[in-house]
Amino acid sequence: MKKNYVIGIDYGSDSARGVLVDADSGKQIAAHTSLYKRWSKGMWCDASREQYRQNPLDYIEALEEVMESIISECDDPSAIRAIGMDGTASTPCLVDKHLTPLCLLPGHEDDPNAMFVLWKDHTGAKECDEIIAHAKGTPYLNHNGNTYSAEHFWSKALHTLRSSEALRADAWTAIDLTDYIPALLTGCKDASKMRMSHCVAGAKWMWGEEWGGWAPREWYTSIDPILGPFWDHLPKNNYQVDEPSGKLCPEWAERLGLSTDVVVCVGNLDAYSGSIGAGVAYKKVAMSMGTSACYICSVPNEKLGGRIIDGLFGQVDGMVLRDQTGLDVGLSAYGDAFAWFKRLLSWAGVTDPDSILPRLGEEADKLPLRVDAPLATDHFNGRRCPKLSSTITASIMGLNLSTTAPEIYYALVEACSFGTKVIIDHLEANGAEIDEFVAVGGISQKSPFAMQIMADVLGRTINVSGSKDAAALGSAIYAATAAGIHKSVADAQAVMCPPVIRSYHPRKERQAVLAKRYAKYLDAVKFNEED
Repeated sequence: MKKNYVIGIDYGSDSARGVLVDADSGKQIAAHTSLYKRWSKGMWCDASREQYRQNPLDYIEALEEVMESIISECDDPSAIRAIGMDGTASTPCLVDKHLTPLCLLPGHEDDPNAMFVLWKDHTGAKECDEIIAHAKGTPYLNHNGNTYSAEHFWSKALHTLRSSEALRADAWTAIDLTDYIPALLTGCKDASKMRMSHCVAGAKWMWGEEWGGWAPREWYTSIDPILGPFWDHLPKNNYQVDEPSGKLCPEWAERLGLSTDVVVCVGNLDAYSGSIGAGVAYKKVAMSMGTSACYICSVPNEKLGGRIIDGLFGQVDGMVLRDQTGLDVGLSAYGDAFAWFKRLLSWAGVTDPDSILPRLGEEADKLPLRVDAPLATDHFNGRRCPKLSSTITASIMGLNLSTTAPEIYYALVEACSFGTKVIIDHLEANGAEIDEFVAVGGISQKSPFAMQIMADVLGRTINVSGSKDAAALGSAIYAATAAGIHKSVADAQAVMCPPVIRSYHPRKERQAVLAKRYAKYLDAVKFNEED
């Protein structure tokens, strides 16, 4: 019997990860991770300005390395039927009419504004404020919790367009990373023929079916006339992520040694794919615990009845599962907050920096829980939900000359858990039913301490998925559906999602003290908001 293999590629903040999966059994055959070479050197980034840019050559080189590695471990490359991918979002780049990123054209090679603007880049904060003010009294922000973010597309597009007359002259439109890789693999070089992802359009680009797709041209030009040509070139349609974007083009088929019959799936956002790999379903929240934290749930459309929930990062029909509304919430900094502390402690030079956080976790786990222990807030990269702010900052308080590094680390981990509790309470207060939490991502696999604190703070059991590459697996599940191997995403999940490998249960004896500390956390957040 002919085998059915699929590939899932996940473009994260620091690297691309790929998996090769047997779609009929769910067995993972191979996996590989490729770090972005230029990004790892900090090129074109300035953390002091919250500027984070990536060169598309990093994406292309990582794609080749990942694909060549996993294909080399495949017993029958002719059995590879489909490729799916996901990426961080919104991570857009100005492109010409042929979908070539402007930094790959002469004259723009070293211009950060001609590169991909990573999801956590906040240089468009001013433009974001303009968009929010301009949208008052309109429905155009409905799918973003009735607000907008510097992390979303139009904030970034307007900021980069304003940066240079030369860029405006050469920019035809922009493309998100989520759409760029499928276009690259299918050989699409015509912006008008690009198959845009429904997920990125609805969650990040302010597309809404109820107002005809895009807001009127004059709405954009009244913000800034330079958006007019952009509006003219916006994709007319978008497509579900379980649909084909096209077939593998001859150039990439030859480079990879694959058939041009291989289906390339429409792209998806990384957290949404991760939720699929985690087995997200109605009443089950998928928690992607990475550099940021993304919490995704999916609600049958009839349960919401068209109601918009304020304060969400995204609320889009069909963005995760068909015939269901996906709800997107989370923290702008999760693992990034811990990485900051590691860099702080490593400043003078440490022989083994990777051992710092595990050691801190071991020591922090031994600390007695005290109401008066050091306390932190979690907004190291602003706040997503339920009250979006690109300017609010984090804080650490209650320090004295006896404070230890494990105490500060505990405070940081607890703060991220408190921030999560605010979000989950907001969801449930607005009608989202939650019976189960399943976690994926590096922290869920590597930090029992962080996961236990999360369970304690939420007062809920958290299960950990057996998938080490949930986002890539989710993309493989979408690919298997797009290729017709499985009839639906749910059918593919039933076969391809691994079981839970560990569960963290809340410790009841800690609840009373945590409740008092949570009240102090809320007071600290309020103080930072008013500062």
